[in-house]
Amino acid sequence: MGFDYFVFYTEASAICVIILLMILITDRIYNTKQEKQIWFGRAIVAFILYFISDACWAAVLSEQFAVSRAFAVFVNFTNYVFLGFMGYGMFMFIAATEKMPFRKSFRKKFLVFLPHILSVLFISITYISNPYFWLSEDLKLNDLYFILLILVPSCYLLVGFVLSVKYALRTDLKEEKRQYLFIGAVPFTVGAFGMLQVVALNAPTFCFGCTIMWLWFYIQNMQSLISVDDLTHLNNRGQINRFIEQLHYSEDSKLYIMMLDIDRFKGINDTFGHSEGDRALVIASEALRQTCDQIKASTFLGRFGGDEFTIIVRSEGGEEDPNQIIAIIRRLLSEKQQENNLPYNLEFSIGYDELRDKDDTVSECMKRADKKLYVDKRR
Repeated sequence: MGFDYFVFYTEASAICVIILLMILITDRIYNTKQEKQIWFGRAIVAFILYFISDACWAAVLSEQFAVSRAFAVFVNFTNYVFLGFMGYGMFMFIAATEKMPFRKSFRKKFLVFLPHILSVLFISITYISNPYFWLSEDLKLNDLYFILLILVPSCYLLVGFVLSVKYALRTDLKEEKRQYLFIGAVPFTVGAFGMLQVVALNAPTFCFGCTIMWLWFYIQNMQSLISVDDLTHLNNRGQINRFIEQLHYSEDSKLYIMMLDIDRFKGINDTFGHSEGDRALVIASEALRQTCDQIKASTFLGRFGGDEFTIIVRSEGGEEDPNQIIAIIRRLLSEKQQENNLPYNLEFSIGYDELRDKDDTVSECMKRADKKLYVDKRR
């Protein structure tokens, strides 16, 4: 590999490091100290360190610089360590995002990290016992070194991908299924770009691919923060407003707006505490989400504010009866109350109305639904 390749590789690594640093700094500014954000930052740092170390190895491979054997050994050792940290950091980020139970145990987290520790110890011992074991006298890497280099990180990525798919198959909620598959795509993408660089292309595709993947993920995450309610993971008020701006009357379909409010919610907070009130909101939102998954019509579900929710139903063939949807909501909410052994009644007051004609507005329809909600609440 000549000097031109070294320049290209170094420039690519520098651009990727700058982009990742921008993501890291922005994340630090708006960091809410959530567990998944902490591991997100750690994984990014590991990627940055690896790209810097890898660029140094490209300098050795270019054979344009007089480097000592000690420098070459040091660079490859840091490559080894940082790549393992990348795999572990990504796995823990997936675990925190998907709330895997083992992450709360220090002993289990240590056991997850143990393969990387043992791998680093092994590579260190082999070098001490035979300095030319994985780096020859003319600074060429042994094939066994490459196998050891990717073994532990690949295991982390593979397990993270498998667990994400497992969680996706286990849930019946479409939103959760999409989230698990989205997270599972992260280790799959990293592994795919790594294999592409090794097998097919003599270019820094791993560097570019991983950076694009993290940038895409960060944009998606920021979009989620903008449009999704943090507690219930439903669409928030801003997203509801953006959605209803796109709605219009159509003769080919029926548009219903449903307003829902948890009964005696203040009493739940006053009697059992705000943490139990949050739990009630989460349980109620799960019942609404499952309801939307069960009906055939197109639905939009959001938390309007406080203990109030909205469901917007677009029924193309007019086959969806709002009263049937209400019956499903009440049934699922009753089932969840029993499943969670709630010491209080968790019930909805519900009002709905239909967008009547071209002269009718979504805002007026929503007001009518809201009035009917309070009629239902007085009953």
